[in-house]
Amino acid sequence: MRTLANQSAPEPRQLAAATSRDHDLVRFVGRRGGVAIEHVMAALGIGRTMAYRRVAACVERGLLERLDLVRAEPTLLRATRAGLRYAGLGLALAQVSPGSVNHWLTCASTAQRLGDEADPELVVSARELLLAERIEGRPIASAKVGEHPDGSARLHRPDLAILAGERPIAVEVELTPKSPDRLLGLIRAWRRARWVAEVHYYCAPGLTRRAVERAVRKARAEERVRILEARR
Repeated sequence: MRTLANQSAPEPRQLAAATSRDHDLVRFVGRRGGVAIEHVMAALGIGRTMAYRRVAACVERGLLERLDLVRAEPTLLRATRAGLRYAGLGLALAQVSPGSVNHWLTCASTAQRLGDEADPELVVSARELLLAERIEGRPIASAKVGEHPDGSARLHRPDLAILAGERPIAVEVELTPKSPDRLLGLIRAWRRARWVAEVHYYCAPGLTRRAVERAVRKARAEERVRILEARR
């Protein structure tokens, strides 16, 4: 005779499927840093109800956390340190503040669009790039902007990078204007970074885009830098 507990217990195959889905979910969130539920739905190919259910399960297990930092913005999902270990990523905890929520969400949307055009596994975040460059001991898709006191290169890492082809493509998400001197210095550094095939600047329209366009012209980096529109 089957007991009520046995009747409600999931089958081993159901448990394995749930564990696999949770691993994919936590790995996706951990790689991107901060995402919204819509990004989860698109990345995993699931509906809203299932996405909320899987996220809730991972939050309960301490693998993900919800961050409600800005009232007008969606809830941000972030992998916890336990979640990063569970997904085997070896990444640091994503640093999120109220002022960075829009940037995290725009980066996630940009990465998703890039992943639709190429292999999503080849679209990496700045945190993934940092880890890879530390392992390699050289810049992979970053620009050299100076030197540290010990003589090692001081690097500027892009928000995203596409590690496809012989040389990667660096991707910057520019939502607010930088100071003209700093922006010009970065564009010149990208022009010198010949280990990078090109740089794509996804810019907010208006002042931010015009500032990047001026810096690119002044640095004579038109052949190295493509300017596109940032979209959430």
